[in-house]
Amino acid sequence: MNIEHRIDKILEIYTPAIKNGQETIDSIIEKYPKYANALRPRLEAVLWLLNAKKNFEPRQGYISSSRQYMEHQFETIRPHGFWQRLFSRYTPQRWVFNMAAPVIVVILLVLIINSAILTARLSIPGDPFYSTKLLTEDIQVALTFNQLHKTDLYIEFSRERTTEFVELVLEGDYELLPVAANRLETEIIASLHSLNEIPTQNQAVEQPMILQLRDTLTNEIFMLNMLKDTSPTTAYPGIELAIQVAQSGLMALR
Repeated sequence: MNIEHRIDKILEIYTPAIKNGQETIDSIIEKYPKYANALRPRLEAVLWLLNAKKNFEPRQGYISSSRQYMEHQFETIRPHGFWQRLFSRYTPQRWVFNMAAPVIVVILLVLIINSAILTARLSIPGDPFYSTKLLTEDIQVALTFNQLHKTDLYIEFSRERTTEFVELVLEGDYELLPVAANRLETEIIASLHSLNEIPTQNQAVEQPMILQLRDTLTNEIFMLNMLKDTSPTTAYPGIELAIQVAQSGLMALR
């Protein structure tokens, strides 16, 4: 068994243990001292990727608790029938309640919408709200009329697609990687087209945008290569496709 294959097996075995806090980088190195030089940077990359994933995870029970709160509030403000309202005694407290009820309903609706938007923004390919996330991005682009700002949006979306790709690999959803790579390609192509549509009088501003896109693609290629080094071989085809997409975009810039 060659060294690279041996290191891949070690990473595959101990990644869950690192994630659960059962093992540390040093404890694994102690078990395989002869692979220390090659193993340490890859273990550090695994730890960095696991920590990055935690930053995108919503608080546990956030959505369900919001829903329970909404259901409880709707139960407490259930409207009465017409005759009950007609013959009921309108006390000052009832007047206050009648005025406050619509406000409470509006606030609850805002909370629900915000929860849905947050869930969509944190979704990745394969999640139920992912199509909503893409639709929101398309609307955001459609409502952006300044070409420079639109180009900046496309570059930001390219970074978002890379983050989604990393999460798919960490979750083990390797069958979705080609779809994610194609979506990354779409964002990169859109960024390049948007750069070409910048008016000639804004050439002084176009150069920093080109540098920004070049830096973004370079960082994406670096991250994807590091991700490949710390992933099982079954994930290689999808990761290679994403690397080729980012490299093609970088070559188009040159």
